Amino acid sequence: MILINIFQSLPLLVNFLITFILIIVFYLFGNEIRVRSIRKNPDFINKELGPINGTLLGLLGLMLAFTFSMASSRYDTRRQVIVEEANDIGTAILRTDIYPDSVRQIFRNHFKEYVDYRIAFYESGTDDKKSSEYYAKADSVGKIIWSIAAGYAKVDNITTRTSELIPALNDMIDITTTRKAASQARIPTSIVYFLVSLCCCSAFLLGYDHKGRIDWIMVIGLATMLSFIFLIISDLDRPRSGLINLDTANEKIIELRQLFK
Repeated sequence: MILINIFQSLPLLVNFLITFILIIVFYLFGNEIRVRSIRKNPDFINKELGPINGTLLGLLGLMLAFTFSMASSRYDTRRQVIVEEANDIGTAILRTDIYPDSVRQIFRNHFKEYVDYRIAFYESGTDDKKSSEYYAKADSVGKIIWSIAAGYAKVDNITTRTSELIPALNDMIDITTTRKAASQARIPTSIVYFLVSLCCCSAFLLGYDHKGRIDWIMVIGLATMLSFIFLIISDLDRPRSGLINLDTANEKIIELRQLFK
């Protein structure tokens, strides 16, 4: 399990190359076992594993589709949560307009700081230390905003202001926990482990069942296709790194800076 955890954290290109090499090595290993078996027993050449290979490849296809669907679903969830957070922050900022100018300006100053920290949280990428630092800073500013709103509610005679802003602030704070949980939701290690093992076993049996000289075009094509699919799955499962990212969704939070101009 530790090996797979390390494997998931590797750069995508290294991830692709390792999977590619593993598939070719297991294919050649399976073919070598068959060749040795034929040397020991010439009648062995007539034995075929067609039904077994078909079943295993069908299972591999099912697992790839299942894992891809899981990774794609989690990616969509992360994207939707970011857009939802942008909407929640924007709603809270706009509702400060119902307060007197002196109070409104205090809110705006803290909201601007809060938005900057949330943007920095995303832009910190895979740097866990910076990510945690900006998350904590945004949380701290969020608590300050909440305390200001709660304190003003105690002395404000117009309950409409409180009833409008407090729920918006509550949604804004709660969505950060939802977003953090969504970013930490990864494909279970056991599934990744099983998928890699299934790719290797399929390559081994295909090589074991192969007759005659090795068709390198077919072998390289198979390894490339499986490795590429696995690369896409790995990329979808990485919330803030890789080729498939959430930059477009994060632009919605960056656009909130326009509210302070």
